[in-house]
Amino acid sequence: MSSSFGLTPKVEHYSCMVDLLSRAGRVYEAWDFIQKMPQKPDEILLGALLGACQKVKNVDIGERVVQLLLEMEPLNSGNYVISSKIYADMRRWDDCARMRVLMKQKGVTKTPGCSWIEMEGHLHEFHAGDLLVEDAAEIHQVLDMLYEEMTVEDNMDEDLLYIGIDLS
Repeated sequence: MSSSFGLTPKVEHYSCMVDLLSRAGRVYEAWDFIQKMPQKPDEILLGALLGACQKVKNVDIGERVVQLLLEMEPLNSGNYVISSKIYADMRRWDDCARMRVLMKQKGVTKTPGCSWIEMEGHLHEFHAGDLLVEDAAEIHQVLDMLYEEMTVEDNMDEDLLYIGIDLS
């Protein structure tokens, strides 16, 4: 890049390469690339690789990455949670529990998941663990319908974060 275009690569360029390799499931190559970088990786770059390790269930690289992330961001709950999920996916329950204990020891808490649903012009918000939600029966009926529709048509996307549906 320097010789061809006269540009010195910045962390953003390296992050792009790591992200591309990670998305292709090539986490070992992404890790090697990081090791050869002339500058230290940042949290964003390492976070992308950790997420890829979860997706491809790679504990080896995931452990290396999370070690660096916990040094950089000891209070970021996401790093602990993703690491424990990698262990859970591999049925390594002791390691999964160890990450949760480490979180607790460090005083790190996970922000509960939050969802919204709009029904008849009213926006309903609820959090993971909520027991009493106004219109809960109606909300669950709508959610069951959505789930059924998504699974019957085989349209469920595991990366789906938001669904907007007009129920009026």
